[in-house]
Amino acid sequence: MNKDVKSAGRILDMLEMFAATTEPMGVSRVAERLGIPKSSAQALLATLTGRGYLAKLGVEYVLPAELRGGSWVGGTRARLLFLAAPVLRQLSEKSGESAFLSVLTNDEVEDLVKVVSLQDIRYDLSLAHRRPLYCTGSGIVMLSQQRSEVAKAMLSRLKLKAYTPNTVTDRNALLRWVERVKREGFAVSRGGYSDGGFGIAAPVMGPSGEALATISIGGPTERMKASRKRFVEIVTRHAAGLSRRLSGLAIGGAGGI
Repeated sequence: MNKDVKSAGRILDMLEMFAATTEPMGVSRVAERLGIPKSSAQALLATLTGRGYLAKLGVEYVLPAELRGGSWVGGTRARLLFLAAPVLRQLSEKSGESAFLSVLTNDEVEDLVKVVSLQDIRYDLSLAHRRPLYCTGSGIVMLSQQRSEVAKAMLSRLKLKAYTPNTVTDRNALLRWVERVKREGFAVSRGGYSDGGFGIAAPVMGPSGEALATISIGGPTERMKASRKRFVEIVTRHAAGLSRRLSGLAIGGAGGI
């Protein structure tokens, strides 16, 4: 690898690491977490501090408050996408099904990233179109992370259309589903949006305890049902691992999993 390219990668790794935690870190800790020599860590820290991307507190370093957010490389959406990529790959490999990262956008589910299964018969969807909130596992998970009155208000303003024979269009039934997901920590959807599709979704939590996104897997109903228990465990574990990385509790590896 070109030396300059390698250095650029290390700089971005360091910025992502500091963006994912509010904890000040010294040279030794930085070197250990990034798996690089202390001399390299010291040089990179000095460069970033000199440019104002890091602030020095005694012998430790921290990302300045003014850089926590916005649209720069360490912004919430950018960090989410960066950290989610290896987690989705692992999730798809371990389940054998398609994996997705989704967020809530204007009362709809917006799918940001996908890793499609390599199996001949698989579930896929277009990232160009948003999906209804009420008939997807990811949507129900995001509703479950709202206060009960907020979730109820969100559902009340939606026009509930049946996309398949399995679409739940009764608001009271949907609220009961939301409350069950709130207790269990995951949602199972059975062909509510795509006939024959089956999905399992779990929340991805941010540093402040707010739900930033969901990760999910989707596949043909019969195959997913046969491995439902194992798939629930895989999805919830990977969602928890990604949440830990976003909170700066697991740097290195894929999602701390």
